[in-house]
Amino acid sequence: MYGIALSVAACLRGGTRVDVAWTLDPEQTPSFDATDAVAITPGGGRLGSLLGGALDSRLVELALAEPTEARIVPIELDAIEAAAVGAEPGTQIRIVFSPASVMPEAIWEPLLERLPVRLDATVADGRLTELAVGDEPTSAAFTLDGERLRCDWSPTPTLVLFGGGPMADALGRAAEFVGWNVQRTGGAEHAIGVAPTLSPIDGIVVMGHDTEPVGRVLQAALGSRVGYIGSIGPAALQEDRGDWLAYRGVTDTSRIHGPAGFPIGASSPEEVALSVVCEMIAVRNTDAG
Repeated sequence: MYGIALSVAACLRGGTRVDVAWTLDPEQTPSFDATDAVAITPGGGRLGSLLGGALDSRLVELALAEPTEARIVPIELDAIEAAAVGAEPGTQIRIVFSPASVMPEAIWEPLLERLPVRLDATVADGRLTELAVGDEPTSAAFTLDGERLRCDWSPTPTLVLFGGGPMADALGRAAEFVGWNVQRTGGAEHAIGVAPTLSPIDGIVVMGHDTEPVGRVLQAALGSRVGYIGSIGPAALQEDRGDWLAYRGVTDTSRIHGPAGFPIGASSPEEVALSVVCEMIAVRNTDAG
């Protein structure tokens, strides 16, 4: 839901019809993020991704019917759909399909801010009524208990890695091990474009010997809300990057952790990666407290 919140909110403000869909059975498709959702606009346009697009044709058909209420739609996966999501043919997945206009207006702001949010609803014959924002959850979960449906979304941290090589490889593996989304890029423009979309639970780590592109990414990160900024490299590189920023008027670099990682005497890329991930977790939890 976090990935489509901005687009859905824009459609609603502009008076454009948009429908949203998400799964109630993420345990059936564990290789996909439980917070994934897709938005479908008139004509079959799709924003975001649900189960890698395996059900898009079915969801577009539902949207073309122009539903006026939210409902739970059971879908039995055919052989092609099942292969796409890594499930057995015949597996049944429950999808919530809803016009965005009938969902509570108060749900979009926390989704835009990438905060945990709960949607409560009453269920009768598969139809959802009395949709409302509930108490803030602590994790992502979907519970249907009798006539009550509770959908809890909790954002997954994203770690953006600017640079390549063994260090980036090790950091990617360590971040994925703790369940984070990892975005790797060697292009400064891409990293600079991503930085404004990051939130306090996210991180960006830079590495490499070319001071100019690394400095530009650090500058963009400092101008964003990202919670953790890591700078990989020895003291000489940290000084060069600091000088590059200072020359351009950026003198408050207190948010940059450089050299990144806890000082545990790490030497191998894997050890450094572990220290960086631990530091990001500590920074996030300290700020949350």
